[in-house]
Amino acid sequence: MRHEANADAASYILGYYSQIRPHSFNNYLSPVEKERQFFNKTLLEVV
Repeated sequence: MRHEANADAASYILGYYSQIRPHSFNNYLSPVEKERQFFNKTLLEVV
């Protein structure tokens, strides 16, 4: 039971809280969206 609760908490933190939820540090973009913008900008600068 305890292991299952820990796994559920880790899944929430790594899945939603850290990846999808907007963060004020990223101008209220999710980390996934901020990373996508960064790589698109970097790719355009290289080309």
